Amino acid sequence: MNCSRVNPQGHTLYKIALGLLMAVFIGGCKTPPPEPREPPCTQAGYFKSTDRVGGFYRCVYDKEIQRWIQYPFTCPVGLEFDERVTACVRP
Repeated sequence: MNCSRVNPQGHTLYKIALGLLMAVFIGGCKTPPPEPREPPCTQAGYFKSTDRVGGFYRCVYDKEIQRWIQYPFTCPVGLEFDERVTACVRP
């Protein structure tokens, strides 16, 4: 008796079914944006942090979820964010 024979068509159907199942689960996943610590965004742009030294954040409006998203950033050590030039500068 030869047990090494495998039905390749059966494996193909299994892989397709598994792929579809994974696509359904992954498609429903979306990482939520980080919770804002700064004042709420009301316009797009880069703004100096009010609670982190050398920190700043970017405000972007996400049309898909219809709300503002804040993305936090940090200047290199010894620099602070300047809103006038939208860059990290020496204090």
